[in-house]
This record gives sequence, C-alpha cells and structure tokens, in this order.
Amino acid sequence: MDLKRLTWDYADPPKDDAWRARRLAEFFPFVIEGLSREDKDLLLREIDKITLPDERKEYIRMVCGGERNGKQDTD
Repeated sequence: MDLKRLTWDYADPPKDDAWRARRLAEFFPFVIEGLSREDKDLLLREIDKITLPDERKEYIRMVCGGERNGKQDTD
C-alpha cells in the first residue's frame, strides 16, 4: 500500500502547511518511515494547532525530535 498516496489523496496536494501537517498527523504512525526532515519540522511547527489527543501529540514530538512535556528534548 502506498501510504503517501493515501495520505495526500490528491494528485497535487495543497501547499497549505496546516493541511499537510494535519494529514500527516492523522495517519501517524503509519507514515513514520516515509517522513523527511522537512515533514517532521512541519509537524512540529503545526502540532499545537491540530486537534489530536495529547498522547498522540506527545508521540509525534518524540518521534520527530521535538519537545517533551513542554521542555526541549536534549537527549
């Protein structure tokens, strides 16, 4: 199954960062392996604007190298 195609479901996905981040977050963790550094940075920038359970947001932050519990991840 081509998860990137399923995630975008458009031949040319919208250039809207909020839309792209929401789609990636909705399919998380199934899209982890295909995420570029740019995709991860986008998720981290937009994560607080996306309606998701806090646990999933925390997981996305950990996987993408962001913050944990409001503190910068320095591990």
